[in-house]
Amino acid sequence: MSVLNDITELAQDVYFSINGAENDDTDEDLTTFQNGFVRSFNLWVREYETEAYWKVARVNDYELATILNTTDYSFALPTDYRTPVFAKNKELKFVLNDGTIISRFSLVNPDQRQVDIESLRPDRATFLEGGRNGGGTVVLSRAPRDEEVGAKIVLDVVKRFPKLTTTVGTVLDWIYNDQVAVLGIAKNQTLSDVTKVSLSKSFTQRYGNELNKAVNINNATTEVDMMDVDDFSGIGGI
Repeated sequence: MSVLNDITELAQDVYFSINGAENDDTDEDLTTFQNGFVRSFNLWVREYETEAYWKVARVNDYELATILNTTDYSFALPTDYRTPVFAKNKELKFVLNDGTIISRFSLVNPDQRQVDIESLRPDRATFLEGGRNGGGTVVLSRAPRDEEVGAKIVLDVVKRFPKLTTTVGTVLDWIYNDQVAVLGIAKNQTLSDVTKVSLSKSFTQRYGNELNKAVNINNATTEVDMMDVDDFSGIGGI
């Protein structure tokens, strides 16, 4: 099935969900209908892609840069990528060509930065977003040392979802299922249409349920989440 056929089918699903009937446009009107859906889809997918670190967009052990000197401590993430992965125990690493990890930086959100005692200051890395076009800047808490020059900077990142066009439909395979797209787009379209706004609440609720299902499946793991606690075993009794 061609990309344009996929677009028309999804556009009809959205139209039917809102109006209870198929769109019967032909010729130039059909082209306008298809192009309108493409725009609506691309607006919605920018909302959808931020809901999780979707596995389909994940790139593990992405090589951000090679360390060339001991002065640079910020490095550009290309606009094809949306963000590093921020999660418990996620690190940015300096890795030699043979795979040896020589330094580790805890990845922290900019809002989690703090002032540390100089002697206890851990290595950290954070990310400054590049805005609507994606990418941004990875900033280290210190500049590389002499022995780290030549190492690669490695971390887990997430790609931006590609745009849908009438000739390239890669992004259609990146979404969880057709239903989440149909409900999300219907939610947005009815919210902006004064004659259909009464339907928006229902679409919003149904979309939320479908989205939660997708996020839960995406984030599913067999690993037990352990709580970090202080170790007081070295304290003796009186």
